[in-house]
Amino acid sequence: MTKFRPRLTFSVDLPGGQARLRQMILYVARECRTAPRFGGIKLNKIIWRADFESFAARGRPVTGRPYQRLKLGPAPKEMLPVHRDMLNNGLIVVERVDFGDGVVEQRTVPCVAPSLDFFDEADLHFVDESIKYYWDMTGAETSDESHGMAWKTRSNGDPMPYESAYLSDRALQPAQLAAMKKLMYDRGWVSE
Repeated sequence: MTKFRPRLTFSVDLPGGQARLRQMILYVARECRTAPRFGGIKLNKIIWRADFESFAARGRPVTGRPYQRLKLGPAPKEMLPVHRDMLNNGLIVVERVDFGDGVVEQRTVPCVAPSLDFFDEADLHFVDESIKYYWDMTGAETSDESHGMAWKTRSNGDPMPYESAYLSDRALQPAQLAAMKKLMYDRGWVSE
């Protein structure tokens, strides 16, 4: 008997490919130009949340790019080389903002307008909601917030399947927990 192994989605081939990530970096950086805090951690988390919330809601992410678990939370696997390439090609600059107490932010600032040709209204809605969600948070707060169940199921460097968006960080209600225990007992998965 062959054991069933569900296939997980680590990337989604969407029109534009990696260019979608480049344009999304430009879009998020433009929209966050007046954010109180906007460093690299926050940039990663905004795009991650938009991609995974979109996948959970409609079965399709915004960028479709592969993600990995990092110490400070999920991030697009291609983020560093893409960001570096954009910097080298003059599409973005990085401004250092010193907040004191040893906190220095690396703020991505766009030098060109994003092209939104690859994105539909729903894509931008998920990104805008993600920006709004993280707007007042610091990089440390966005990092901590991203360390939910999906992140906890992986080790640093591991790919993060889009299906991890279905994992919930909410505690089970007493009735849900009781129903789950009964199901486990009825199926012989545990004994009393």
